Amino acid sequence: MDEQIAVVDAENRFLRWAPRRVIHTQRLVHRSVYVLVFDGGDRLLIQRRHRDKQTYPGHWDLSCAGHVGADDYHAGPDDGLDAVYRLAAERELAEELGVTAPIEEIAHFAPMDGVHYEQIRLYRARWDAEIRIQATEVEATRWVTAEALAAMIGDGDAPLTMSLRWLADWLWKTGRWSR
Repeated sequence: MDEQIAVVDAENRFLRWAPRRVIHTQRLVHRSVYVLVFDGGDRLLIQRRHRDKQTYPGHWDLSCAGHVGADDYHAGPDDGLDAVYRLAAERELAEELGVTAPIEEIAHFAPMDGVHYEQIRLYRARWDAEIRIQATEVEATRWVTAEALAAMIGDGDAPLTMSLRWLADWLWKTGRWSR
């Protein structure tokens, strides 16, 4: 069965439940978590999304991302959202990459026309140990410097998600990751 995701409004208030496939097909606003994993040398881990993913199959993406699903809520769908988002981020990080590092929330983004249709909480983690990918979600990982990612973005043929392009630009513009 298709995972149930909360459809929310522009203020991140719950409207109804919908299956994941419907969320993406109809581009409905929903809650997501993004986690940026950096090593001790300030390289960012990026992942190649599995070729069977519904959106951006086979594209390079940020370290880890996922939906806040119905099972992540322990009360009502608008209750305790800080804890709900954090638990979803920790779960996704462990499932997709085998990483159990402490995470720090660094931003919240509302939907942006032409970029994404999500209520996103962005987290950062540091990790220098082994990465264990979830083969059904991730095909490969790669550590990149800011300069290497900028070169990938500059290459019009590189298969990169819109989220990776947009977040890299945001990191550079806000001084959170230097080129």
